[in-house]
Amino acid sequence: MLRSHPDPGPHRRSGFSLLEVTVVMVILTVAVGLLSSTMSSTSRVGPMLSEEALAAEAARFQFETIRTVDFEAIFATYNSDPTDDPGGNGTAPGASFAVAGLDPQEGDADGFVGRIHFPEQDGRLAEDCQYTRLGLPRDLDGDGVVDSADHSDNYTILPIELVIQWNGSVGNRQLRFQTAMVSQ
Repeated sequence: MLRSHPDPGPHRRSGFSLLEVTVVMVILTVAVGLLSSTMSSTSRVGPMLSEEALAAEAARFQFETIRTVDFEAIFATYNSDPTDDPGGNGTAPGASFAVAGLDPQEGDADGFVGRIHFPEQDGRLAEDCQYTRLGLPRDLDGDGVVDSADHSDNYTILPIELVIQWNGSVGNRQLRFQTAMVSQ
C-alpha cells in the first residue's frame, strides 16, 4: 500500500533565515563576552581576597598576642619608643610587625607591613589628642577628666589601632583594625 504524504503547501518552511542566524550569533557573542569578562574579574579578585585574609588573620593574631601582656605594660611593650621597654632598652617587640605572605610597600622605612598605633602625642599617651578612629579625645585613666597629661603609666582604657599596609597584586593596599582594651 502506497502512502501519500500531505502537501506542505506554500506556508510551511524548513531551516532558518539569515536574520534568525544573525540574531542567535549576536546573542551568543555577547554571552561569551560577558562570561569571559566575569572569569577575568574573578581571577583578579582571588589574590586580592587572599591578601586581605592574610592581613585580617595577622591582625587577629597580633591582638591576641597583645592580650597576653600584662595590661599595665602593653603601651610600653608595643609603642615605638625602645627606651621605655619593660625588659630594658630595645627588648620589646615595638610598634612594627611582619605579616608572612605580604610584601611592604615601596619606600617603607622599616620593611614591616604591620604597625601598632596608640593615641600618642609628642611621645605621650594622650587623652586630648584628636584620634577619632579610636574615639578620642577620651578619658583614659578613668578620673572623669580629659586632660593633656601623659597617661602611659595610669591608663585603664587603652585604644589600639593596627594598620597593615602592603604592596599587593593590585597595587598598594591597607587595612585598619581598632579595639580598646580595658583593665580587669
